[in-house]
Amino acid sequence: MSRNEYLSAIGSVGNILQYYDSDKKIPTFGFGAIVPPNQNASHCFALNGDIFSPEVDGLDGVIEAYKNAIKKVKLYGPTNFAPII
Repeated sequence: MSRNEYLSAIGSVGNILQYYDSDKKIPTFGFGAIVPPNQNASHCFALNGDIFSPEVDGLDGVIEAYKNAIKKVKLYGPTNFAPII
């Protein structure tokens, strides 16, 4: 997968924020996609596919979770951030 704006943003922000997480386990979520297996639109989903344990290992884990998720989900919008905030 070529580098896109999302991967650039994840890398830029993650390079700074990763040092503020002592265990380097980062809960990683996506917003606005149709998610398998039920194919429902979701405005917040775990990128690793496990909503009960959304943590991944470090910034590399975040990037890998994103790359894997983008192959499985269908982007959907507009995203509704209000319930999350």
